[in-house]
This record gives sequence, structure tokens and C-alpha cells, in this order.
Amino acid sequence: MKKTIIIALLVLVAIASSAAVPDSIRRNLEDFYTIVQVAEKDYAAFKFKVTDANCKEYEAFKKSLVKDIKKQRRTWQDAVCAYVGWFGDFHFFVFGNKEVSANYSKYARKRIEYWKLMDEYHLQPMSCKVDDVTWLIRFPSCDGTQEWAEQSAREYLNSGCPNLIIDIRGNGGGSDDSYQPFMQLLFDTPDCSRDGCMIRFTEASIRRCRLTEERLKELGLPTDFAHAPEYVVLVEEGATFHYDSISTFPKKAAIIVDNSVASSGEQLVLDARLASKRTKIYGRDNTLGCVDTGNCPHYIPADRGLTIQYPMSYSTRWEKGTGVDPTGITPDIRITLPYPKHLTDNIDEWVLWVAEDLKR
Repeated sequence: MKKTIIIALLVLVAIASSAAVPDSIRRNLEDFYTIVQVAEKDYAAFKFKVTDANCKEYEAFKKSLVKDIKKQRRTWQDAVCAYVGWFGDFHFFVFGNKEVSANYSKYARKRIEYWKLMDEYHLQPMSCKVDDVTWLIRFPSCDGTQEWAEQSAREYLNSGCPNLIIDIRGNGGGSDDSYQPFMQLLFDTPDCSRDGCMIRFTEASIRRCRLTEERLKELGLPTDFAHAPEYVVLVEEGATFHYDSISTFPKKAAIIVDNSVASSGEQLVLDARLASKRTKIYGRDNTLGCVDTGNCPHYIPADRGLTIQYPMSYSTRWEKGTGVDPTGITPDIRITLPYPKHLTDNIDEWVLWVAEDLKR
């Protein structure tokens, strides 16, 4: 509570100091400071991003953005994009119209733009036989795809193929529930333990997520904001990863990744590494590195043409020094082929290469 009051006072002082500037610039400063408050009060990984080692750099950068807004050297939207981009967290970002999105991309952490390297990069869900011993499931999204995943898992089991390739290139995430049918196929290591998850428990975040008191109780979270600690356990460290049985098939499995695999897509890779000894990760590039934070509400300044998404939870990998962000997950086996020309609903050269490698 004391920290919240101090931040609020600092904001009021900063806004008051801008009283001599025109109303339009003062409004821009107010909105910028509000977004700074969202980062400093609600963003789960703030304490890991701004440390004793770089706090002076952070404060100086923030002051330079304020100065630029006052001097009209940059728009407040540009200042917001630069500020959010400084954190290098793909779960903490700015979006809006094409102009806003393009502006933010200048400051965001860089990623491989496959749509520029290939003639066609538009992955489609697929479930089909590659050869007599290999089945392919292409799974480019975890967003509302659990039913399709269940269907494709059944198709694979009915195929009788001993080898399975799950191609998740382009999978930017969604919900962890979506890939559970695949984990039931791959799981072969009982009672392995997962990393914990902490939530930055602020009233603003809970309100933006529309979490009711009943839902908070279901999640085991406090309902009394006034007396709750700033960080609350969402998932216990060492929680057991377990299914009731181990599937006979596949005998060998591969997951193909690229630099667009993020969030729940990366969590699928982490879970497979943890709970499946028969699965190897293939790829030419690391995954994106966007999985150590999550559970993202939105902040929308009134009539300002942009939206801020920020994560309210973080993995205990941050505290253990074993985080995935920002470098991403390194494949077990590097694919040495060039990028395919077309990656849609086709069986491309990479799939054929991995199928042959599984046979060996």
C-alpha cells in the first residue's frame, strides 16, 4: 500500500510540473504516466526487468521520453511504444491500428520474419500419413483448438504408425489446455515436477481480467485485496505432471519448432521435454522466448487508439535463473536444411527430413 501511495504521489508531482504546457501535451503526459504506473504496479516481471544493475538506466530512459513528449519531439504513442519495447517481453506489448502496430515493431525485440524468407508462410492444421511408419500432426495454434487436437490424436492412434511428428511451427500460443491430447500421447515419465507460477496480485489486474470472487476462490487466490501480499502463488513449485496411463504409441516422436513458437506453444515443448523421454525437439531456430510470463489483461486508455497488454504472472524460472525468455528454447536436433519455399498445408522438406531421422 505504501509503495502504491509513493508511485501515485510521484505521478501527481510529475503531472503538476507540466502545468505550464498546453492541455494537449498535458493529456499526453498523463496517459504516458498512467502506462508507467501499469508497468510499475501491475506488470509481473517488473522486478526482474528493473534491477539494481539497470535502475539508473531505466529512470534516465523514462525521463528522456517525458522530455521528448514535452518538447513534441515524439508523439505520446511513440513514447509508449518505446517504453514498452524497452522491457523486451512479447507478453508486454502495444497494439492498435496499423500505424501503432508498425510503430511498436520498431522498438520490440526482433524476431525472424518467415513471411519475408518464404514465398508462403501460412500454416494450416493437418493430420495425415507421411509414410508407412510416420504420421504428421501440424498444430499451428493453441487458440481454441483442443477439439481438433483430440480428433487428430485419435486419427494418429487409428493409423498404427509407430512414429509421430507434431509440427508446431508458427504456433504463437493460446491455451495450455489445447495441447493436452498430445501430451497424453507423449507422456511416459510419471511424477515429474513442473516449475511454479506466481501472480502479481493487484486489484487493477483482477478487475481487468474480470475475475469474480467465486473464480478467485476456485483458483485459490485471496479475495481481500487490502491484506493480500503483492505476489501470490498460482501454481505450487514442484506440482506433479501426471496422466493415468502411458500410451503405447508413439514409439518415437518429434516436435518441430521455429522462432514463431511462443507462449503455450513453448509450454508444450517444455512439458514434452519434462514428461516424454521418447520425444525430441527439432528446428533450425530457437523458439521465440515468450513463456516466462503469462495471464495477460489489457489496459485501454480512453479514446487513445492503442491498447497495452501486460502479464500478471511469472514462472519461478525467473527466480531460479533457468528462464526461457528472451533466448527461447534450443532444439535438441538442429535441422540443417534451407527454409522451405512454401509452408501451408503441405508436407514440406523439413517434415520428410525429420521422418527419415526418426527411422534412424
